[in-house]
Amino acid sequence: MLIPIFVALVGTIILNIGFVLQKSEAGKLPPFTLKNIKETLQQILNCRKWLLGTSLTTIGWLFFLIAITMAPLTVIAPLSNAGVIILASIAVFYLKESLHIYEWIGFIAILIGVIFIPIYSIPVTNEPVKVDTLQLVFITTIFLIGLAVLRISQKLFFPLKNGSILGIASGVTAGLGSAFTKLVSLVGGEIIPLLFVLMLVAVFQILSFLTLQTAFQQERATIIVPLFNSFATLLPLVYGVFIFSEIVPIGQLVGILLIVLGASALFQFSGQELNVNRQEED
Repeated sequence: MLIPIFVALVGTIILNIGFVLQKSEAGKLPPFTLKNIKETLQQILNCRKWLLGTSLTTIGWLFFLIAITMAPLTVIAPLSNAGVIILASIAVFYLKESLHIYEWIGFIAILIGVIFIPIYSIPVTNEPVKVDTLQLVFITTIFLIGLAVLRISQKLFFPLKNGSILGIASGVTAGLGSAFTKLVSLVGGEIIPLLFVLMLVAVFQILSFLTLQTAFQQERATIIVPLFNSFATLLPLVYGVFIFSEIVPIGQLVGILLIVLGASALFQFSGQELNVNRQEED
């Protein structure tokens, strides 16, 4: 179990360093749309620091996805939040972003939760896993509908900036990509199901990448990345328990709850900041 945990931690560290580099250059990039694609690509290719960040995030995700195939989702997925500590340090000293008290509380809660996950994890077994296809489709549909509902009701109920919504959407699609990556290792030698699952993994990861870069152009890294990590963690946990029949010990559950509380603190500050900005505009 220690090897996949180590691989996941290395991956999430590289991933978050890449996030910081991407965020630092996001304002220089054009919107990620299909309009004027030639000019957009030319501007992107001229932004070397952003390209370096993208290379690092790709490498980090590869490490993380490899770890997913080696250990339960309920163990590996929460470890993606370990990188927010590095993010906080770099964001403060390199990007010159200030942190609110709620954010510090959120970061500390996430850190403690991440420590709990490997300590209370259960050793990996070689027992075969039976996947209920109908349940898999149902849960995936619920998450996708939830994204649509969140977007539609944003202005009516949720005092969150558009960048925060995009951060959530990126985390959800990344979580779906992780869950279906785990499914790849369980499909076996059946070519058509394997190709279909690989296609879904690619689609979810591309959507996650594009929405995350757009979110970076609209909101601070210290808000976007923790939101991204929290939802990228939550979805694989749900799939791990309900689809892949993974067991979550009490200690590990406490760690997950701390991570959720940390994300809630970040949510609260994001909403308050938006309300303050609205009052100033009025």
